[in-house]
Amino acid sequence: MEELIERIMASAKEKTIKSLCRKILKKCSFRSKNDLSNVTLLATRLYACGYEDDAAAVCDLLSGITFSGNYDIWDRADYAACLKARILREKGITEGYEELLKRVNEHRDPKLYPNIAEYYRTTLNRNIESDDQAHPGKKGDFWRLNKLIHAVRYREAGGFPIPDEELEADIRDLKDTLKEIS
Repeated sequence: MEELIERIMASAKEKTIKSLCRKILKKCSFRSKNDLSNVTLLATRLYACGYEDDAAAVCDLLSGITFSGNYDIWDRADYAACLKARILREKGITEGYEELLKRVNEHRDPKLYPNIAEYYRTTLNRNIESDDQAHPGKKGDFWRLNKLIHAVRYREAGGFPIPDEELEADIRDLKDTLKEIS
């Protein structure tokens, strides 16, 4: 893990990526939701900035996590699997794609999707707007990253009550904005 993170830190230009690398190198417990959040945020930023191969490699760091009933930990592994599946799909690589999604969907309850869809469409957009209004001229990334993570997670796993086209458009827009502000 250290070798990968050090290589990414040395090659990336973006301050946000370097900062996350430093945090991960300083401390990374696979039993800490905060530490695993840093790993998934790094993968997301790498993906948004066009470093797909590095993003996939970072996602692989969480591939050994198994579901133990602790969703605080599992959500990070779930998202990493979805992001890796997305990267594979975008590259036209079918090997491993179905296995990633099968692993993810074993621990999901689609009955919860309508509430999550409402959060995705309403709350996240309201929070992005509020953040932009509170800091005019400076686009915040916290809520945009959160929305990108949700969009990737639910677009790739399938069965979400928001059309794939809408999620794809959001992903494109969010990636463009995050790349610009990284």
